[in-house]
Parts: sequence; structure tokens; C-alpha cells
Amino acid sequence: MRKITLLLLAMGCSLATWAQSSRAELLTHIELATSNYCNYPNPTGHITPPPAGYEPFYITHYGRHGARYMTDDDAYKYLVNKLDSANDMGLLTPLGKDALQRLKMAYADAYKRDGDLTRLGARQHRAIAHRMFVNYPSLMQQPLEVKANSSTVRRCMLSMANFCLELKSLNPAVSVDMNASEHDMYYLTPNDSINIPKSERDGELYDILSAFKRKMLNGRHQMALLFNDTVRAKQLVEPCQLADHLWNTAADMYCLPELNLSFNDLFTEDEFIDGFRAYNASWCLWEGLMPGAQPNYYAIYPLLINFLDEASDMVRSGMSGVRLRFGHDSVLLPFSYILGVQEAIHGTDDMEHLHDNFALYRLIPMAGNVQWVFFRKPGSDDVLVKFLMNENETSVPITTDCYPFYHWKDVENHYRTMLKNANMTYKTNLNENK
Repeated sequence: MRKITLLLLAMGCSLATWAQSSRAELLTHIELATSNYCNYPNPTGHITPPPAGYEPFYITHYGRHGARYMTDDDAYKYLVNKLDSANDMGLLTPLGKDALQRLKMAYADAYKRDGDLTRLGARQHRAIAHRMFVNYPSLMQQPLEVKANSSTVRRCMLSMANFCLELKSLNPAVSVDMNASEHDMYYLTPNDSINIPKSERDGELYDILSAFKRKMLNGRHQMALLFNDTVRAKQLVEPCQLADHLWNTAADMYCLPELNLSFNDLFTEDEFIDGFRAYNASWCLWEGLMPGAQPNYYAIYPLLINFLDEASDMVRSGMSGVRLRFGHDSVLLPFSYILGVQEAIHGTDDMEHLHDNFALYRLIPMAGNVQWVFFRKPGSDDVLVKFLMNENETSVPITTDCYPFYHWKDVENHYRTMLKNANMTYKTNLNENK
């Protein structure tokens, strides 16, 4: 009975972490409202010691790239071109003219850097690697093989390099094997060869989302701030498009602190949070995490297979190691969902209130990651696994008597059964996608 009580208390603490009102958090920490631009939050630092006699022997990981520039310059082009034209027509307010100058400075810095890793992004991955070393010294201080793969996108490759260089600097005995090849993209990025089951409600949900985004990012306030004649300005600028591009630009400035530029003065706190709510709902639907949505997360099942196969091989080998993978938010979010981590499974089609229990800053901040940490005990074949979401201990829907640890045999059986029940089919021969 005492074990059950302790388990429920531990899981209750985990539930309290994700269930708190995100709007209250956002009003206190407005930087969290940057949605998937959110910079990596400091983990709690709480590390539950394993049961007596157990030691870590394997860490397997998938991490998003660190802080980046916007992936294209569409927002800058739209905003600078439209505001320049409005300025020539005498339509800009003093704040509008000031915003235009700031936009030109940000655009000049971002020129030909679409999606590139920022200096902050590099520091984020070095910090995560450093904490991995500090938190699991009995594993990380020994001669160790570290296998790392990344998406072929530059920001992911550089994230991988910074992470591995930090580990190497802390333990020169580490042997690092880094690779970035099309060969591995079938599990590092969404696998488009998998047939995604259709949903009759998908179109309806996208119509609801479109209306919700236009409500959240309506642009009325921004039009009044920037233009002295909003009637004439509307012939030049579409208000929702203006607000959307301004919000994304303001959010990305958090990835570039050295620029000392901000566009938050073009939004009230509530408006900035409304932008978060719009993209929070968008991502939830895009990845199929809303009830009734097309389950696009099927495209991430190959990553789960890779995790399971490689972990199974490591457990059987009796060896120790670290396995790192670097990719994108479009993988990390649905991967968290199919694992069933508490932070990811509370999507709802009630877009007005979705943010209360589902928040992107807990799931896919810049450099966000999932880690499985494995523990074994000499003389025992019972291997334990702990799940970390952005380095914080989390729960998954698997029965355990030692939370936050789970028995590997139960974990593997749960996910293998889930994969079997998914009945995945492929558009082409699977071997052609490897």
C-alpha cells in the first residue's frame, strides 16, 4: 500500500507540473509566449536517484536544434516592403517609422541566414551536454562511445557539433562518431513514405483553426499603432498578415539577444499571448494531436522503432554508451505525443482553452529534447528506464512500481504493441527509405 501511495504522489507532482494554467505563467514570463521560438527553459534540477544498486549505462536522445533565425525571410520582405511603401505615401506614425528602422536592422542581420543556428542556439546545446555529464557522472566520466546523427539541415548539424564538442571537452576519453546523411533522414525527420490514415473532421478543424488565428492575430491594434490613416493603409496591408509577420519577428528576437532589438511594443501582453495561442493550436492540429485530426504523427513511428531497436541492442550487449539524434520541432512534438508523455497528450479541439493544458513551451522550445536514461544492477536482468522531457522527469502511460523509473521489459512491450496496433503501411518499399 505504501508503494502505491508513493507512486500516486510522485505522479501527482508530475501532473501538477503540466496542468497549471499556462496563461498565468505567460503573464509572469512573457518570453514563454514565443511558442516554438521559446528559448530552452532551465530544467528543475531535480534528479531522482535510482533504486539501490542501479547505475546508468545508456542514454538515448532526440533533440531539436537550438535557437535559430526565421526559416525564411518572407516576414521581413513583407514588413519592410509594405512599411517602406506606406512611408513614401506619408502613412506611417512616428512609431511606424521607428519600427521600420528596427525591421531593416533585423533584416540586414538575417540576410542569407534563413534558419541558421544563432550563438544562443550553440550555447543551449553545450549547456544540455554539460548537465548530462554532471547529472550522470558514473556513466559520462568513463571511456565512452557517443554515436550522434543529425538532420542534414545546417542548424541541426551545428547543434550536434556543439553538443558533442562539449562532451569531448569534459571527457577527452569520449569517442564521438558524428554523421549527417540522407541515409538516416527516414527516422530523423517525418517519414513521408508512410500512409497517413484520413480523418473526416480534418477539414472542419482547419476551418476552425483559420477563424481562430484570424481572431487571435487580427491586426487592429498594430494597424492603429503604425499607420495614421488605417483606411488607406488597408489598401496596402492586410491586417491579419501584418500581425502574423510582426508576431513571428518579435518572437524570433528572443533567439538573437545580441541584437538588442524588440518588437514587443507593437503588442499588448494579451495580444502577444494571443499569438502564442494561435500557434499553439496550429501545431496541435498540424501534427494530428487534436481529437478528430488526421494522425500525422504516424510519420514519426520510424523514430520510435529506431529508439527501441538500438536500446534493445545496447541492453543485450551489456555495454555502455550515449546515442544522440538532432532534428526538428516537427518531430519532437509528435514523438512526445506517441510516447504518451504527460506534457503532450492533452490536446483538445477546444482551441479557446487548449493552452490551459497543452503548451508548446513545455514541449518544443529551442533545443527541446526527449531522453531515455537506462539503469542496471549487477547480478540482475531487470533494466530500468527513466523518461525526461526537456531534462525534467516525466511520466508515460505504463504501469510501474518505481516511478519515475519504468521496467524496460514493460516499456518495450508497450511500445512494440502500440506499433503493431498502428498497422502502418508504406507507399514504397521500406528498404528504399533507409
